[in-house]
Amino acid sequence: MTRIASVGLLLLTAGASAVAQARPASRAAGASLDCRACHTSPTPTRNNPSLSACPRLKVQGYHAVDEAPPVITLGTPGKTYGPVKFSHREHAHMSAANGCSGCHHYDQARPIQKCKNCHAVSRARGELGKPDLKAAMHRQCIECHREWNPTGGCSTCHIKEGAAPAPARKKVAAPERIVYETKATQGKSVTFFHKDHTDRFALACADCHVQESCGACHDRKRVAAAQPVLTRQTRAGLTEDQAHERCANCHTTDACGTCHKGMPSRALAFDHGRRTGFTLNRFHARLDCRSCHKGTGAYRSLATDCESCHKGWQKTFDHARAGLQLDEQHKDFECESCHDDKTFRAKPVCASCHDDKAWPAHKPGKAVPRAPRKG
Repeated sequence: MTRIASVGLLLLTAGASAVAQARPASRAAGASLDCRACHTSPTPTRNNPSLSACPRLKVQGYHAVDEAPPVITLGTPGKTYGPVKFSHREHAHMSAANGCSGCHHYDQARPIQKCKNCHAVSRARGELGKPDLKAAMHRQCIECHREWNPTGGCSTCHIKEGAAPAPARKKVAAPERIVYETKATQGKSVTFFHKDHTDRFALACADCHVQESCGACHDRKRVAAAQPVLTRQTRAGLTEDQAHERCANCHTTDACGTCHKGMPSRALAFDHGRRTGFTLNRFHARLDCRSCHKGTGAYRSLATDCESCHKGWQKTFDHARAGLQLDEQHKDFECESCHDDKTFRAKPVCASCHDDKAWPAHKPGKAVPRAPRKG
């Protein structure tokens, strides 16, 4: 009996040795790796691994989206299909994190590396946890494209070898306004000026549409060009924070009545004078918001006197551009001598110098044609 147990023990020991020899020395190769590269604690446990955020989530794009090349060629000609003409810049505008990290992962600094520098060209690879080049490139595209167009096949992106290029795809037309019917007790209707936010306020799609499928906007059943104003019901079960999450970054100090109304807004677009109290003149109305409101994030109030933006403008300003050429007595006066509000929206005053004269009966010069508006 003792002999049989000894033989069994020897066989068990030999088997364990064979398994140990067959197991790859995976830990030995990475023994020099610092654990804190991934863990925030020196003693992570199974229940509390103390994992740090993935570097991909920390990196912000160093490139402006408009630096991206308009079109790039992906892949090489095959037996059936040719390479893909990829609308790079257009996709970058739709992507999150400044349009780069969705595809370029950890590598966004100059120079941008080629995909094949990390993803093996051959499908027979040793590291199975990392997709090969063909799989990686398809995984980037298929999830969104299949949701938007479930019946689309390879020809959605690929052109058959030797075939003529496909006609340009019709762009998805963004709505001008979206009216949200909410469950608020007061002010059930919220009119969102979508076109203003994308055109005048220069917001990218990803600034609002985060962790949202492409199909939410790119719906083939909806022809947005024929529906400039869309009506949406807010989803049931949303908390107040969830319902306001997209808007809260910019509208932190706004009262509820700023957006919530009893009925959809009849205004066609954002009214700067009504919203801020500062009506834009004909020169400022055509400018993009970022021309005056520098920096990123929510727009901040600006000083309303011209000097705050146009340093030294009075030395070079020709009053005739405003339709009045000043006479010899008035041409050297400071602007605030007549325009005491310093915003040039109220009518000029004469009482500071003249007891018997007033605008517009008495003009400090002669009327001339206004300077033509440029652009």
